Amino acid sequence: MVANIRLSYAEIDRVAGMLNTSVDVTLVPRMTEAKKEVDSLLSTFLVLEKSSPALQQQYEKFNTALTQATESIKGYAKQFQAIKESVQGMDADLAEKVNSSGN
Repeated sequence: MVANIRLSYAEIDRVAGMLNTSVDVTLVPRMTEAKKEVDSLLSTFLVLEKSSPALQQQYEKFNTALTQATESIKGYAKQFQAIKESVQGMDADLAEKVNSSGN
């Protein structure tokens, strides 16, 4: 019979940590670097009276959406951790009830 529930607390911790690290160490720094490059390009090397401000405004919107998406990634990490903690608590409660009923 195949188990309906299976958890690896270590794997949950690993993946949640990887998600958080990906955001903090890889995604956000690269996005910040890219934004600086775009800002420099549009203010120095691609300067058009109407198009450059429009491009800048659209890139700002895009960058904001990306930032929100990275926060969603961290949200998944939090959800995975919350599930793990909830199951650990439920398991401890069940064990306590089983042990106390055996008196």
